[in-house]
Amino acid sequence: MKKIGDRVGAIMSAKDGVVRFLGFGVYKGDEVPPEEVGGLNFGVPNPKLRLDSGVDVWGCECWWGSEEKVKEQIKAYDVVDIVDIKELRASESGEDIKVKT
Repeated sequence: MKKIGDRVGAIMSAKDGVVRFLGFGVYKGDEVPPEEVGGLNFGVPNPKLRLDSGVDVWGCECWWGSEEKVKEQIKAYDVVDIVDIKELRASESGEDIKVKT
């Protein structure tokens, strides 16, 4: 079980040698996600992750775990694309977003 303040990493997806990575940050506890999370917001508390960029990501939006374990998982991929969760939320399909490598 995570404790508030634990370092974490968040992954959007991983397929065909490419991992779409949201970033590293800290676990802030469980809270109900805001409306911007859209259909994933069922009014149920979710893990809140504050990325080092200052952006909040919710457990229902990604795969997440300890920073150490996420770093190990990322090593298995050929390409790491940094994904902006704000752009992803704004995208209808989730596919037409800018990535940084």
